[in-house]
This record gives sequence, C-alpha cells and structure tokens, in this order.
Amino acid sequence: MRRCSLLLVLLASLVARAGDEPATASAPTPEPAGAPPVAAPVGFIRPGESFELRMSYGLLGTAGTTRIETAAEDSAAGPRLRVRVAAQSSGIVDTFYTVVNNSESVLDATTGRPLTVSIKGKSGSRLTEKTTTFDYEKGQAVHVNTIRPRHNAIVALPAEPAYDIMVALMQARDWHLRPGESRRVLCVNDEDFFTIEVTALREERVKTPAGTFDAVLLEPKQVGPPTGFFKKGGAIKVWISKGDRPQIVRLDTKTKIGTIVAVLTKEEMTTPAPPQQPPSPPGAP
Repeated sequence: MRRCSLLLVLLASLVARAGDEPATASAPTPEPAGAPPVAAPVGFIRPGESFELRMSYGLLGTAGTTRIETAAEDSAAGPRLRVRVAAQSSGIVDTFYTVVNNSESVLDATTGRPLTVSIKGKSGSRLTEKTTTFDYEKGQAVHVNTIRPRHNAIVALPAEPAYDIMVALMQARDWHLRPGESRRVLCVNDEDFFTIEVTALREERVKTPAGTFDAVLLEPKQVGPPTGFFKKGGAIKVWISKGDRPQIVRLDTKTKIGTIVAVLTKEEMTTPAPPQQPPSPPGAP
C-alpha cells in the first residue's frame, strides 16, 4: 500500500509542472541592454484554439487532463498572444493526491518573444505561485516565487527567445520535420534556460478518442549536461499529425516509475471576435 501511494504521488506530480526547486543550468549569453528584438515566428500560436489531452498510466487508467487555450489581445504596449495550460488530476490519482495546475505564457505578437511565464496551482497540500518576467531593455529575467521567496532570482537573458516547454512543443507543430531531420529551441523553467533538440524519428498512425491520425514521431532531448526532469532520467516523445493544421495528438512522458501517455480527446477553433468600434457621435450619418 505504501509503495502504491508513493507511485500515485509521483504520478500526480507529473500532471503538474516542475517543482519549485531550481535546476542547475549553465548561464545563458546575456543580451545587451536595449538590443533590437530577435524575430521569431509566431504562426504556431493559433488565436482561439483549444485542445485537450487525456493522461493515463497503465492499470491506474485516467490520471488527469491537460487543456491548452490560446488567445490574441491588444494592450497599451502592443499586440499580445496568450497561451493557457490547465492541468487537473482525475480518477484514482485525484482520490489520493489532488493536482490543480494553471500556467500562462504571454508573448509579444510582433517579435514572438515571451514576456511572462506564470504558474499557479497545488499538488496535494503544496501550493505553487510564481512568475518569470522577461525584461529585454535590461537584458534580464526576473523570477519571483510568491510562496517561496528564497527562490527569487534575477539572471541574464539569452540572445534568443526562450519558451515554456509546452509552448515549445506547440511551436514544433509547424516545423514539418521529416524523419531524420531535427531542430533546436531554447526553453525556460523558472530562472533556468536550456536547449532541447527535437528530432523526427519516423511516421506512424496514431489512434486517439479524437480520431486516427497520420503523424510524425518527434523526440525532444536536452542539449548538453541534463538538468531537472532530464537529469532524473525523464524522456519525452510527441506525435504531431500531418496535414494543413498539424496538432499534438499524443505525448508520452517517461519517468522512473513508468510512462504517462497523453492522447488528444478534442480540439476546437473559435473565430476571434472583431475589434469593437467606438460608438458614433450623435447626429453622425
């Protein structure tokens, strides 16, 4: 019974994001203060999109769901793109160890650079609330951990945009990699930056509750000495559907306790509402 309970705790922790303990990573190359924006493609963010993945673990069945939503909005500082990722435990995992976790990435819609990455949630009785803000004028990232301020940090920004790993995997949808091809992307976890290389292994047919898809199997691996999840022996494989609108249809997360399988259950696309026009003055034609 004790071993089973430990398994559930570890499994549920993976439904949420990485913990609050920072990983050891090499310092990024600082971006000079006031440097011009580094352009990045932002077409992989599809405003009005939402899709859901159901996670399961062997005989335990459903372990939780992850829902991803995107939106475009205007702000006083310019157009923004917002990506929300909401994870919720369910089934037997939720009975023993409830996990609720919400993360949000805000990107500059013009340059594609991330502006903030925030996470708020709970794993059992452990609460999490933290935000990383990217200050490109000062060339630094400011990490604030509201609940555990001893983890607050200010570090130099790298010269290229660094994404939350889920946002990075969404970006890989539009790379259209063929078997044998690979591409790198910089990721961020709290104040730590690391590079992952995504390699296309082969084409496969994937069956999910949302349908059957012809897909390309991608394997992201950390470049250089492994840290955090990868240092603990973790591995990820992701299946991207082929066609005009590639989508994440399956995501496998391998850990020391086994592999968590997440499959696409549904996806929706809402046409963004047009900008509201100011009312015409009285008497105007």
